[in-house]
Amino acid sequence: MNKSSDYGSMKYPETPTNLPANKLKPEYGSDVMADVISDMGFKHIFVLPGSSYRGLHDSLINHRRNQNPEMIMCNHESIVVAMAHGYAKASENTAACVIHDLVGLMCSSVSVFDAWVDRVPVLIFGGSGPQDPSRRRPIDWTHTASMQCDLVKPFTKWSMDPVTLQSAIDTMLQANKIAKSKPQAPTYVSLDLGLQEDPLPENLIIPDASSNRYQAPAPISANIEAIEEAASMLIAAENPLIVGGRFGRETQTSEMLIKLVEISGSNYVEDRAVVCMPTFHPQNLNGDLKIRETADVILAIDCVDTVTAAGAHNKDLRGRPGQKIIEMTLENLITSSWSNAGGPQAAVDLQIDCDPTYGMKQLISAIENQLSNNSVVTKIIENRKVSIGKRHKILRQEQKEKWNDTWDAEPISTGRLTSELYEAVKDKNWVLPVRNHRSFPEGLWNFSKSGQYLGADGGGGVGYGPAAAVGAALAYREQGKLPVAIMGDGDFQMGSGAIWTAVHYKIPVLIAINNNNSWGNDEFHQRNIAKKRSRPVENAWIGQRMAEPATDYAAMVRSYGGWAEGPISNPSDLSRAFKEAVKQLEEGNVAVVDVRTML
Repeated sequence: MNKSSDYGSMKYPETPTNLPANKLKPEYGSDVMADVISDMGFKHIFVLPGSSYRGLHDSLINHRRNQNPEMIMCNHESIVVAMAHGYAKASENTAACVIHDLVGLMCSSVSVFDAWVDRVPVLIFGGSGPQDPSRRRPIDWTHTASMQCDLVKPFTKWSMDPVTLQSAIDTMLQANKIAKSKPQAPTYVSLDLGLQEDPLPENLIIPDASSNRYQAPAPISANIEAIEEAASMLIAAENPLIVGGRFGRETQTSEMLIKLVEISGSNYVEDRAVVCMPTFHPQNLNGDLKIRETADVILAIDCVDTVTAAGAHNKDLRGRPGQKIIEMTLENLITSSWSNAGGPQAAVDLQIDCDPTYGMKQLISAIENQLSNNSVVTKIIENRKVSIGKRHKILRQEQKEKWNDTWDAEPISTGRLTSELYEAVKDKNWVLPVRNHRSFPEGLWNFSKSGQYLGADGGGGVGYGPAAAVGAALAYREQGKLPVAIMGDGDFQMGSGAIWTAVHYKIPVLIAINNNNSWGNDEFHQRNIAKKRSRPVENAWIGQRMAEPATDYAAMVRSYGGWAEGPISNPSDLSRAFKEAVKQLEEGNVAVVDVRTML
């Protein structure tokens, strides 16, 4: 860690000085804006400096004293939003951030899109204007637009460009409520520079933003008749399957999901890039490539794309003969015609629109009622669970044996990397905010409950990994958990500036770089297309490999003030390196291990 500045005895790393002892009375528009942000409960606000919100910046520091919220400075707008994205998922609450006018919003737009597709509540404030032309500097003409929010309107849940201070205050409250109301998603509010810097007008109404009047509504329950029908379908099924989705990042999910899977005697698999169930629960068949095709009833809960969750993308799009699909989601309440995220319309036999967690409670109760005094069906379910358990045991053994042939390979296999890292942290209070998707080996990392993995980036924006990991690590620092992340070298390189923020604000995080010196996902695609066209796959590396020179990631991390080791090519060196990295993590440091992996 960088010891050039001693913040050890300070509650906040950056504490304002020379301020009056007890002066919190707002004087300017931005003072009220800062007060509203504080009263809404934000502990942190992620920022990149920009002149379009200089008034708000001043108020957060010299009016709010950089406390509640504390500014967390980043070095790129995409990192700002991605860090808020990770923090929101880890804290299970709305996160706030501020970005600079048009150019900042354009730079951050890919991260806004990621949060939109991932259905994460991020409240984004953007400096704008001044809308009054007489107040503009020459650069302000370039950096103003008639509707700044139009840049991200297609992929935010709600956005607004308020024109008065009163409307700005009311809009901030509304944007926060909308973002955290399920289905959750980012919202955007521009704050005009003139409104920020003007003295307070007369008759301004400042609502109590901390009151219950501005909170999210209670969960949306399911239609009772639909719940009863779903219970009947699962009970009557011969080979039911439950697929768990986004709500796996919530810590409360697994307890109820386990009960639902067990009481219904269902097979279980995860949706793409989520973890809702314990890895070694006997009914967890995640990684089984056949179960989706053979299931006669599929219940997809909170899935991104029900067609894909049912294993039917690009085939059997309208449903398989004899197979019934039940969809439990809130996705139908947050549609957008601009983006095709979410996939095609699934052929659903029973649609249940509700809060997935609340709907599970209702479904469990309905199944319990229908099974009471029905010993015949209960016995069938128990026998089915025994059969599923045997299938689970065989599957997990096969998943482990898959890596035997490459266990000692150089470069290192992703199975060896994942296994060695898990061995180093398995007895700790770990969480995995970020991991690879295509290359993550099923069955080698033992997840014991939901909330231990925060899921994918959402929209596929490369560079999400480092920022999301650091944002999540900030929330986990407050929870006493140890964040461990695995990400590709391309993802790390595009977002590596997040390491500076982690070191500066003493946010401990451990990152293992799955470094194949290539845009590996795209090289995979180039190999496939070459095979289809009967062309040489040997050329797939061109325009893909990041070599000659290979980036020295360890040196890069050290330049930011973190601890790093690598590149490591010998698998026998992994255990020692990861143990030292965990030690650094527990001491409150940022630790990065660069692992040279095979394609």
